[in-house]
Amino acid sequence: MARGFAARSAVLAAALAVLGGCSMFDGNSVPCPSIGVLDYAGTVTRLDSGGAGDTADIEFRANIASLAADCSFDGETRTGSVELDIDFRARRGPADSATKHSFGYIVGVVDPEGEIAARTAFSVKVGFDGNDTETERTEKLTLTVPVKENASFAAYRIHVGMKLTKEQLDRNLGG
Repeated sequence: MARGFAARSAVLAAALAVLGGCSMFDGNSVPCPSIGVLDYAGTVTRLDSGGAGDTADIEFRANIASLAADCSFDGETRTGSVELDIDFRARRGPADSATKHSFGYIVGVVDPEGEIAARTAFSVKVGFDGNDTETERTEKLTLTVPVKENASFAAYRIHVGMKLTKEQLDRNLGG
């Protein structure tokens, strides 16, 4: 009986030592709010202004490829912090004559009641080397989110989307 208890205690101690390196035990790491790409706003397509609007007129297309986050929460100030990585992919189109392009994106934070708590616009520049037709870029942001009294930081939502013109949105909607 004593040997079984000692063995289980040793296994538990070893497991806790291994898990001690995980962020869930560092005192500040907490579950992140849900993070996602806005419907129909994950891609931006820029067309040559003189074209008819078909695929031969595409200068470039960029999309939000992935999102990753690490979060912490300060209970004294009721402030959440989100370290957000946004991976973009861009591709040259047949009508492209430039080696650099820029496009905008928006990050919004929605509170548990559905109210917009924060909204910020950003700009990204991408470049294509030589004859490369594709490129990737990661944007790293730190978001500070004031959390309402009696609200859970994890109940907030973070939305990311491309900054689109009405025509670009209509194109994403299939129109």
